[in-house]
Amino acid sequence: MRIRTIHISGFGRWSNLTLADLADFQAFFGQNEAGKSTLKAFILGVLFGYKGRSSQKYEPRSGAAYGGYLDIEISQGTYRIQRMNRTQSELTVVNLADGQALTDGAGFLNQLFGPLERVDYEQIFAFDAKDLQLVNQLTGPDLEKHLLTYTKPRASKWLVWAADQQKEGSQLFAKQKTGKRPLNLASQAYQHQQESRFNQAQSLNQYLEKGNQVEALQNKVADQDQQLTAIKEELTVAQDLLSYWDLYQETLVLAATGADGGQLVNHPSQKISVEDQDKLQQLALQLDWFNQQLAEANDRRAKLKDGQLANLNQAEIMDVLQELAETSQALKGLLVQIQSADHQVTQFNQQFRGREPKPLDTTDFRLLQERNYWLVGAVVSGALMVGAFSLNLGVSVEGIVAVTTAVTGYLAKRHHDRVAAVMAPFAPWDKETIIAGQYEALLAQDAKKRSSDLGYQAQTLAGHISRRLNQVDSKRFARFQGQESMEDNYQDLLAAVDQASQLYGLNPAAGLKRRVEKDHAADLEHQLYQDRDQVQAQLQKILQQNGLVSLDQLSAALARQNDQTKNEQRLADLYQQIGTERRKRLVKYRSRPALEKAVAALVAEQKSLEFAKEQAIKQVQALQVDQAALVSESQFQDLTQEVANQEARLTEDFGRYLEKSLLPALIQNIFNGQDQDLSTSVQDQAGTYLHRLTLGHYQKMQITEKQVQVFDRDNESFTLAELSTGAADQAYLAVRLALITSLQLTEDLPILVDDAFVNFDENRQAEVLSLLQDLAGERQVLFWTFTNQVAADQEINLGEING
Repeated sequence: MRIRTIHISGFGRWSNLTLADLADFQAFFGQNEAGKSTLKAFILGVLFGYKGRSSQKYEPRSGAAYGGYLDIEISQGTYRIQRMNRTQSELTVVNLADGQALTDGAGFLNQLFGPLERVDYEQIFAFDAKDLQLVNQLTGPDLEKHLLTYTKPRASKWLVWAADQQKEGSQLFAKQKTGKRPLNLASQAYQHQQESRFNQAQSLNQYLEKGNQVEALQNKVADQDQQLTAIKEELTVAQDLLSYWDLYQETLVLAATGADGGQLVNHPSQKISVEDQDKLQQLALQLDWFNQQLAEANDRRAKLKDGQLANLNQAEIMDVLQELAETSQALKGLLVQIQSADHQVTQFNQQFRGREPKPLDTTDFRLLQERNYWLVGAVVSGALMVGAFSLNLGVSVEGIVAVTTAVTGYLAKRHHDRVAAVMAPFAPWDKETIIAGQYEALLAQDAKKRSSDLGYQAQTLAGHISRRLNQVDSKRFARFQGQESMEDNYQDLLAAVDQASQLYGLNPAAGLKRRVEKDHAADLEHQLYQDRDQVQAQLQKILQQNGLVSLDQLSAALARQNDQTKNEQRLADLYQQIGTERRKRLVKYRSRPALEKAVAALVAEQKSLEFAKEQAIKQVQALQVDQAALVSESQFQDLTQEVANQEARLTEDFGRYLEKSLLPALIQNIFNGQDQDLSTSVQDQAGTYLHRLTLGHYQKMQITEKQVQVFDRDNESFTLAELSTGAADQAYLAVRLALITSLQLTEDLPILVDDAFVNFDENRQAEVLSLLQDLAGERQVLFWTFTNQVAADQEINLGEING
């Protein structure tokens, strides 16, 4: 028996105090008035009842309800013993495994402590410094008598009590004046019926044999139930696997064939990134534009070769200048829009640590909005697993709960990792800010694209201005063709327009010669070829980096990549739907027929076990019918009922007779021959403890009916009177501890020690504490002391608790 929890509602200085998870060697330390003795008195009061007078001094100072409870562990399980109220105390014993209160709490305690009452427990299991002070006050012979009583505590006490009860019974039930002894007659009739019942019971061997057969069959049925439970669980798993077989086959096909159905022709070496796709698309558009411009340049050069282009006159020059002015204003407006768009993109990008993030697609946006329900499932499964292990529900249930916890935990982590990957580019934004900021991200992306498109238009206008200026004077304005930044030369272009207007106002030159136009057209065509070649080189480089040689292959690769992405997403969805554990089980089967065969075998095995169980139940029923017939034929059942009725009448009408007469005889039978065995055990064990406590100075003890002797290492004997005070203390302690370990009780009861060794020197204290530490391996030791220098399993400082 071990006390695990102490809860005091109100007892002396303590109110609403809970001390939980007490160790096997539990120390309580505190100075005087810390409440050590009060705590010990509370434990004894809960176990054996509160003493009437002495309990008055433990009235709660706070006015709380008097009493509390202890949670104990015994071989039968864990129980709570609660005793409330000082007078007419209420005892409640609850089985903590199912929460049910026992109908007979007092009977439970009587069975737990055996023949021991409170005084016996205090004299054997609970001792303090007063016990050793008593040893010091006793003379040698008196101490010897005192120790001898400890070697035969049960027999001597209970046999004396039995004799007293027998005398009282004889006086109560002697012959009356009427000459009749009705109580004796009733007892004789009861005993006669008991003897008749015993005689008839001798003929029930066959009945008992059938009972054994019934028990064996019932055990067999229980085993079959367990087997059926296991088979049903396996069948459920197998049928579940069968329902997922088609999806599993689809995952095998997708994993084996890949995104393009297994075709390995012109595969790119790796996936084409979104960045490369955007670059290739822009380069392809530029290539188309350069081809278009080259076609137009070729047409113009062809017309010039035909000699159809005349010199520019004054009106045509004025038109060119007007067009240059309008084009310059348009270019200025484009540059303002580009600057505004770039500013918007810069403001958005400054909010993040890395490169600018792109707006979320639909899948990632939904992922951030979803709650991680897998995490809730993992927490619930973890709680169920703890409950399953705590309640010992069985390996199968615990395994299923553990697997469920692992799967939901993995899926919860996977969901968390995906969310983290989506949120990473938007750092340091949190999830809510990211969701709310998608519109801002879309605006920034549109602004970036608008800047790019406007830049392309600005470059086009700049080129147009340059070409038109060359039409007016190729030498004067040719320097603008080599300029890279249109923004840097915008004012120069406007100045050039103004200068051209002034130069050719009303008196323009005779006209631009045909040669100038042809040279300009040739230069423009040459520049277009160079720019187109540069774009083609960039395009070809990106294609080669992705294992491609043409734009047609790019289109085909992108189509395959799109299909592969869809298949990979499908495969991921299937993996998630099937689950990791289910795929591990499915991989064991080569084909659907093999899995169906396994399901059929489990179904057949289940039917076979159910049939065998049904037959066993029928056999049990048949044997029980035979048992009932045997009992009826011998009239044993009727006689048993009559004996029970007679016993009830005797219990009700002659309870005192049973208490005074029959019970003493029973006690005498119980203790017959027990004293000598216990005395021998105490003697041997006390010698062992004395040898240890005296550090080997004394080797053994010899206890007879009238004398206690100890022997030193030279085998020289000494009486208790010849021992020193310290050795006498050690002998007394050795006998007390030997009696504790020798008594054959229902449970190993706790030892309560209250500052018992304060007068021991340091070496003796260390040795006795070491001995108690060893005893704590078999039974609990609760140790109260004023110092915290005790090497216990756990220590509680009562002085730090507000009582």
